[in-house]
Amino acid sequence: MTNWQRIFAFVSGSIVFGLLLILISNSYIQYVAEPGSTGYLFLFGFGLIFLNLNFGTSRRFTIKALDKDWVCYLMSTLTITPTIFWVYTKDVGLGEAELLFVLTVIFSAYLGSYFGIRRGIAKRQQYMQRLREDDQELPDSLKRPHDNLNQN
Repeated sequence: MTNWQRIFAFVSGSIVFGLLLILISNSYIQYVAEPGSTGYLFLFGFGLIFLNLNFGTSRRFTIKALDKDWVCYLMSTLTITPTIFWVYTKDVGLGEAELLFVLTVIFSAYLGSYFGIRRGIAKRQQYMQRLREDDQELPDSLKRPHDNLNQN
């Protein structure tokens, strides 16, 4: 396994981000159960937060690591696990909206990972193409200056 350090760092970071996210947002989960547009806006906000967080981490990981897409989905799972655990173990006041909230969080996290993987692959290909195009000689300022010294 050539990327085990990177995998460990990203996986442990996703656990930390998941825990941090639920600690910051646990008092706002109750607003998802509000009737009308307030509940939908809070649900949409939670969906966007999980989508964006998993998009960014998956894109960044995919740019660096080749053929490790399963790690991105593992990171998504570890990001949403604290939130789902919190919702099912605490009385957060969701009532009947509990299942809708959990499904929205799961869907948005995995959707963010899917699009993050796609965008990461595209960015990696652009980077590799730019490296191939810029494959030229070093300028004189970057060459070793001691090659032209007199031996005296």
